[in-house]
Amino acid sequence: MALFSNTLPILRQALASAVGDLLYGQCGTSGATTTKIYAPFLWKADDYYNDHNYEVYVYAGTNIGVTKRITDWDLGTFLATVHSAYGAACDATSYIELSRIFTEDEKRKALNRVIEFLADDYMLDGATVTTTLATTTYEYAMPTSTNEFQYVHRITRETAAAGGVYADANIVDPDFYKFILVGTASYIKFDERKYKIPAGDNGKDLRIEGQRRQVTLSSDTSTCYLPFDWLIAKAITYLPTNKIESEKLTKTFELASAFVANVPLRGAYPKSKRVIL
Repeated sequence: MALFSNTLPILRQALASAVGDLLYGQCGTSGATTTKIYAPFLWKADDYYNDHNYEVYVYAGTNIGVTKRITDWDLGTFLATVHSAYGAACDATSYIELSRIFTEDEKRKALNRVIEFLADDYMLDGATVTTTLATTTYEYAMPTSTNEFQYVHRITRETAAAGGVYADANIVDPDFYKFILVGTASYIKFDERKYKIPAGDNGKDLRIEGQRRQVTLSSDTSTCYLPFDWLIAKAITYLPTNKIESEKLTKTFELASAFVANVPLRGAYPKSKRVIL
């Protein structure tokens, strides 16, 4: 189980809160149209949110991922009018964030810059069972995904085909395999002289364990496994400097900069093999 596990909305809201730029809550249906959001959790006087140039971003439910600008706010009806129509009216499944300083795009980019900064120095453990042995076949494509293995420290052969048991006695000696490129694809290559794949192993799966990089966050269902507090503090330092200064957030910036002076490190296992990518 990962020590840290947070979705993009959790991180973005924590970042916004850290700089005093967050309102969020659940929408409803009373009076809602494709241009009006029913937001009963808001409380400011008429026109406050449009006069202060608030952006509204839907992070869950109907219209997830859509950003609008508020052009009118009526406290009596709890209806916020947006600058253009949604594909469908926001409803009780819709959850929104409001910000007046930093846009959703700016916050997401700041978080992803932190991920890119740290990804090679903070490895994430992973395991997969996707490779099936075939008699006398000694090269196998590595599992492919948006988050490929950078290092592998253990490969274990299944005890019996389709049995789902991977005993320590069946760990493959690292001297028996290496990683190669076939075209542009990464492959495991077993040394046929040292590691035989007889008929009895046909159909058995391999459990591959290793370390991956954290990938950037592209949607509100994306998950990040990097240290939460450090990530948020570092993201503050990547927000637009002109807004940090104009909103008098310099002290917040300085505190965040001091907090992230020590970079969290989590390297590959000592006996891991580097996957050729």
